[in-house]
Amino acid sequence: MALRRELAEPHTVGALGVVAPPLILVESPNFDGSLGQLFRCVRDGKVDLAAVSLLPICEAYFEYLMLGGAQSLDEAAAALAALAYLIERKAWGLLPSSEAEPVADDPAELPSPSTHEYRAAMEALRVWHEERSQLHFRAGAEPAETPLDLGGITPVELAAAFERVMRRCSPTPPEPARARRSLSDQMVQALGALQDGWKPLLKLLPDPFTREDAVYWFLALLELIRLGQAKVRLHAEELEFARAKR
Repeated sequence: MALRRELAEPHTVGALGVVAPPLILVESPNFDGSLGQLFRCVRDGKVDLAAVSLLPICEAYFEYLMLGGAQSLDEAAAALAALAYLIERKAWGLLPSSEAEPVADDPAELPSPSTHEYRAAMEALRVWHEERSQLHFRAGAEPAETPLDLGGITPVELAAAFERVMRRCSPTPPEPARARRSLSDQMVQALGALQDGWKPLLKLLPDPFTREDAVYWFLALLELIRLGQAKVRLHAEELEFARAKR
């Protein structure tokens, strides 16, 4: 029996797993080769293990450990697994038994493809996904959150109507830096301005109004729609809002 400290392809897929066992050479009258080769030959029924002494192989493994094999636990474990398999197989062959040696089960056959049975459901999910992608969701909303009910207005129409409002904004006068406006306060103000009847956005905004006024009012009204406290419609290319009826 001989031991080589060089490892055979240490990081390739071997017979025992991801890491191949160390190159422990087996020299006997009935087999010459590495420990990994002996394992494969016994597993495939190409070598009579009864004619191969395992004691020198175990001694070579211990020598490998003493020479630094513990530095690579994966390789040491691969060699130990190979030895355990060989010892178990030889013990099975030497011990008298009335039972026949177990035969490995035949590999299971792959089932026939069945995706065609779910084709209609997959097509329906694809259509629903495309329709959902056209809806407007609040930034940061949960994936399952109900989108805004815009009363049949598409996001494109909503954006176009709001762009027409922005064109009527007055220039923002220069002023020193100030604290950021509160959207919650703006929602309270917007809810107080809403009525049961429809009212154009231009009538809700202060006169004159700046771009900042328009953006805050618009965001506040959208948030009120999401909370079910307001509703919107598009009338004569103008956005009109009303208080939602409880």
